[in-house]
Amino acid sequence: MANQFRLLGAYAHPDDEQGVSGLMHKYASEGVDVTLVCATRGEAGEIAPGVNATPENLGKVREDELRCAAEKIGVNNVYFLDYRDSGMMGTPENNDPRCLWQANLFDVTEKLARIIRRHKPHVMLTFDANGGYGHPDHIQIHRAALMAYFVAGDPRAYPEQIQREDLPAWTVSKLYWGAFPRSRFEKYAALAKQANIDLSVPLKEFLKRALPDEVVTTKIDVADYVDLKLSALFCHASQQNPNSIWSKIPQEIRREGLKVETVIRAESRVLAPQGIETDLFTGIA
Repeated sequence: MANQFRLLGAYAHPDDEQGVSGLMHKYASEGVDVTLVCATRGEAGEIAPGVNATPENLGKVREDELRCAAEKIGVNNVYFLDYRDSGMMGTPENNDPRCLWQANLFDVTEKLARIIRRHKPHVMLTFDANGGYGHPDHIQIHRAALMAYFVAGDPRAYPEQIQREDLPAWTVSKLYWGAFPRSRFEKYAALAKQANIDLSVPLKEFLKRALPDEVVTTKIDVADYVDLKLSALFCHASQQNPNSIWSKIPQEIRREGLKVETVIRAESRVLAPQGIETDLFTGIA
């Protein structure tokens, strides 16, 4: 009998899904129905050299790149919420009325609740409260996903979806937040130093904002899918800058860091297991 579990990830930009691409593929290959929601098309990002993209068409290019990655991962359903990339705080893009950061949070939540009610996931994935490293779009989608987790199961919320769209309320069993464990980035930093590689600003920021390993509740073994993860990552060609710190990390070290994906079980309506969890669907009947 086909696996009846369903999984939904809610993220901000094309390539945000790469932190959980291995577990998404693992579950998709086991028959889990996987849905990916992307709030923007990453229009405000930098363009990697050698890529046939311009600021004018970058959103379309990155949508295509995400669909390429999603197909490799095995995602069944891809949704864009059609907000504009907000850029970083203090940039002109952050003040654009079309951007996610300027959007009404209840409107974003309504869109997510509609998708939740349509696909009925048992488990949701999104960013932590700091959005991993403080990106405003990451923070905004975290807020909307957290709200949607609680209200999608309440028939008093967005009743027109129930009455007019035939989308009954659906209660999600578990919510997970992404977790960048500090030990991983400390290891990257130490190896970069040994190799005389200058620590870039992004890696320094990850080191400052990474979470203590003790807060990680869930570790998913994806060692069998490292090649798949890299293949899906390389779909995002417009973001693969050969001069970035991530490109300079020796491949054997990079591959080692991709073997386990870590998340935090933020909310659960089922009994939590003792110790480190190794399956997102533990406890769900």
